[in-house]
Amino acid sequence: MKVAIETMVHMLFLCAGCILLVQIVGSNLYILQARTCFHKLADQIECSQSDEAVIAECKKEAENCGYRLECERMDVPQGDSCVLLSLYYELKVPVIGKSQEEEKREGVIQGYAR
Repeated sequence: MKVAIETMVHMLFLCAGCILLVQIVGSNLYILQARTCFHKLADQIECSQSDEAVIAECKKEAENCGYRLECERMDVPQGDSCVLLSLYYELKVPVIGKSQEEEKREGVIQGYAR
């Protein structure tokens, strides 16, 4: 009887661990998608040499993907154009102990388009 109870407890811990790992992998995949989108948008802005129309189009594209893109022009002594890009995304984290509730956290990816 003791072995059966220990086996059941081990299986419960194993199932809880598997669920936790699936959540971690899912979150990492979502962040990877955001990074891919960020690099694509940064490349478009760099290739256009920081054109305002391209920046506006990139902001629309980021919104269509579920992200928010903010651009800030930076002053560079050499006279080159430099734009600080910030891509904001929402990361949903399930709350343990509360049924069907999720805590939303905002992540940000920042980089420069020169």
